[in-house]
Amino acid sequence: MPVLSFARRVFTPNRLTRWVLTVLALGFRVLPHVRNKLKSPEGWMDFSVGVATENGSVAQALVFQGGQCRVVTPIPARVDACLTARDEKSLAELVLLPPSEVMVMMLKNRIRTSGNLAYIQLVNRLVALLAAPLQERILGNASVVSKLSLTDTPAGDRPEGYAGLARRARHHLTADAEDDPGVRHLKDPYLSRWDLGAFPRIEALLARHLKARPRICPERAEALTAWHRKNGYETKPDGTAWHPVERQGLALAHVLKSKKPVVATHQLLAGTTTSDPVCGVAIYPDTHGTSLWSELDTVHRRELNPYDISPYAKKALHDLFPFWIHRNVREQARSRLKDLTPLEIDEKWVAYFCWKSVGVSHTAPDFPAILSHGTTGLREKIKERQRDPGLTQGQSHTLRGMSRMLDGLDAYADALSREAVRCAAEDPNPAREKELTDLARVCAKVPRHAAVTLHEALQCLWTTWIALNMENTDTGLSMGRLDRLLQPFFLSDMAQCTSREERNATIEKALELCCAFFLRLTDHMPMSPDIGNHLFGGSPPDQAVTLGGVTPQGEDGVCDMTYILLKVTEMLSIHDPNVNARIHPEKNSVTYIKRLCEVNYTTGATPSLHNDLAVAASLAKHGYPEEHANDWCAIGCVEPTLTGRHAGHTGSILMNLVAGLEMALNNGVHPLIGTRLGPRTGSLKHFTDFEAFFTAWKTQQRFLIENAVTLNNTYAALHAEMRPTPLLSILMDGCLAAATDITQGGARYNSSGTSNIGLADVTDSLLAVKKLVFDDKRLTLSAFKEAVDTRFTQAPHIRELVRNHVPLFGSGSDEAIFLCNEITRFLSTTYHGFTNHRGGPYTCGFWSMSQHVAYGALSGTLPSGRLAGKAFTPGLTPEPHASANYLDFIFDVARLDPTHMDNNIAFNVKLVPKPGESRQKIVDTMAAYVTAYLGLGGMQMQFNVVDSSTLKDAMARPEHYPNLIVRISGYNAYFVRLNHAQQIELIERAEYGMAG
Repeated sequence: MPVLSFARRVFTPNRLTRWVLTVLALGFRVLPHVRNKLKSPEGWMDFSVGVATENGSVAQALVFQGGQCRVVTPIPARVDACLTARDEKSLAELVLLPPSEVMVMMLKNRIRTSGNLAYIQLVNRLVALLAAPLQERILGNASVVSKLSLTDTPAGDRPEGYAGLARRARHHLTADAEDDPGVRHLKDPYLSRWDLGAFPRIEALLARHLKARPRICPERAEALTAWHRKNGYETKPDGTAWHPVERQGLALAHVLKSKKPVVATHQLLAGTTTSDPVCGVAIYPDTHGTSLWSELDTVHRRELNPYDISPYAKKALHDLFPFWIHRNVREQARSRLKDLTPLEIDEKWVAYFCWKSVGVSHTAPDFPAILSHGTTGLREKIKERQRDPGLTQGQSHTLRGMSRMLDGLDAYADALSREAVRCAAEDPNPAREKELTDLARVCAKVPRHAAVTLHEALQCLWTTWIALNMENTDTGLSMGRLDRLLQPFFLSDMAQCTSREERNATIEKALELCCAFFLRLTDHMPMSPDIGNHLFGGSPPDQAVTLGGVTPQGEDGVCDMTYILLKVTEMLSIHDPNVNARIHPEKNSVTYIKRLCEVNYTTGATPSLHNDLAVAASLAKHGYPEEHANDWCAIGCVEPTLTGRHAGHTGSILMNLVAGLEMALNNGVHPLIGTRLGPRTGSLKHFTDFEAFFTAWKTQQRFLIENAVTLNNTYAALHAEMRPTPLLSILMDGCLAAATDITQGGARYNSSGTSNIGLADVTDSLLAVKKLVFDDKRLTLSAFKEAVDTRFTQAPHIRELVRNHVPLFGSGSDEAIFLCNEITRFLSTTYHGFTNHRGGPYTCGFWSMSQHVAYGALSGTLPSGRLAGKAFTPGLTPEPHASANYLDFIFDVARLDPTHMDNNIAFNVKLVPKPGESRQKIVDTMAAYVTAYLGLGGMQMQFNVVDSSTLKDAMARPEHYPNLIVRISGYNAYFVRLNHAQQIELIERAEYGMAG
């Protein structure tokens, strides 16, 4: 015993940590491959990072200065960043685990961070370089998620399987266009005579896409950083201040002029988002790029969604990241906020996430402006505006920044034209040589001049799209109403035809061009650190395309290109673009609705369906002119925006509704964090009736909303100063007239959209408390909470009470619907009480990306009976066990008040066809469900038409399901690329047969 006592005194956690840090510091100093990582083109990086435990048993810091490193105690008062471990065990794992696993520890709040996260990422990389052999062994021995197999499915419940899914794509229904007055040239609007086999080029491009592994591309980051190192960021080389829009226009024009022009093999469209011809990952160091710093040496071997990375890219990014350590919106917010609470809550992951730390991309540009005027016409409009004698100096700088962006866009198009000429000269195939020569001509014409043909229109859109993604982060930027955009150009091509053969050939060419365009949109994936695989796993850039609905004048908007793009969606069955279909129950035809259902059946997951009447009702409070409201399109996942005139940043805040509930149950303390997060709303004994408890939840949730809004508005102000978007501003109604950037409020309409996650879980939990504690008095709130805190293990009968005696949302209960509408009313009213940085309102939506899985993993057991760590329901979909009757789900969701949901909803439905049922019967049944839901006033619905046993088989044999797409909550993803928790959540969703 004396020996043990002596050992405890000698080997205290603080002393052990000191020893480990001293060894690390020695390695940082003497090992060249590590020490040279401390130097950037600007010189040695001087900073300090603290290491501590919550109980204070450890409190030390690594101090880096002049290429040297030493350990100091205590942690300096002005430390740049600090890692605080929940306990000594968590601290010990920090050195042993690879950087990606350290991020997971942060997600689970075993490790807290404070200060500049980039320095923590850098130290994580340095530690990884020292501990690489050990970490590689840990990665190699990591437990692999057990695969499910066909033997896991009950006898007689065999999956449809990949062969059955493939059969869906080989059979087609037919129709005629007599019910669609806007369809001019398609005798059979379903285009049943064509399938993927008719387009060998597209088959080859699709196969290449499915096999490709994304490659990190430093091209944008290098060019942007090089320009700023030469020309300054805050000030010019002469010391005068830069105007942010002019600086951004010049810098981004340089990025475009520096881009490698790529004409990919087989492609009909020139240009790529990155330098990779198949799939690249662009890096945005001015926002979240440095979050990949720690993974530069391990990202290629992480389990989920690995990225290839070259030695050149590792070095290039490591050398340029130091320039952006403080020049990114998150760290600038840290220095600007007087009270860091809003940022600290965000960095705990459990309550909300503010997307403006990544970008402000969520909108739809005014593409008709560049299609009809070209950069030449837009430049003339800028010059005309510059002649206004009343312009302020800031407006003049803004207009110059816009003009410089157009210069960069033209330069990139010219480079693509030259590259196409070069490729044509080297191609031995005469047919391909002609294609490339034609492509060179197209690139020389657009976007400099107005487009006339469909090929020119698609190339103009694509070249502009690339430039927009160089300007802003590649997430949530949307194409808008693509069928309405392209219809005039299709009609122009058809007008040149003089025979049926020419018309059929032109239709076939339109299909091939649009397939090429969709596949070109898959050429990039968002940069995501490994923690993003848990928060937004499998999410592509979510480039939304909207089809159908009504015209701005309120007439049927379905046209030839609607059906052509639906055929492309069906043939390719890819995860992006995110196809959304508007349906006006009174204007659009049954032929159109059935086609939407057939495409959903073929692909298994797309397109998403929206009710024009319900969306119009949700937008009415904003007083938009009818012709503008009729012209709405979906953004990102499902969110509505007014095409080309609305800066909506519809995904600005992702809010966890369960966080407020857990805080209300714990008097402001969040259980996972273990410390007080919100205000004191009283102990359980103070809640004498349900209204008092409901008010406590509202108080906690309002506290979280207030802090999220504060952080979002801070980020927005910083984007206006640091990351204005001159090209997007040119393509947004209002900005040119006001000579004001979109980030500074120049758009005609401004708002910020929120997504509120866990609506069904909160509704059901509050209902359980109301029913069992206050109405029926079957148990006390303290006893209920004790059961919840122990996962019902000590009181399983209470969980059974919830399941058998509480009328959940989705059960057809009027009480449940009343409470759910009260919750949405409170949230909508609360958000609308705030104004964003651009002077617009906050809107309220109920969709969840994949946050319902991430937030579920970070939440405890709930009064609804949901166990700790389990996913919330996706979007506002009811709990699977709420009702065995699918019609109850439809009825309840449709009864929610759309005026509370002006940022839309995501209602997920998993339908399973009966074995042997005909394609026509399946489509007719799906169409009947859709028509009934729309008739009841339902706003949005989306299908997964694949059974759970097939999903289990895909887990067991992923190699057979590379293109099995599933609808998460507003976006599509490849099932086999999802994390285990997301796959299980999809399998466990309520599954309904198709009753005739």
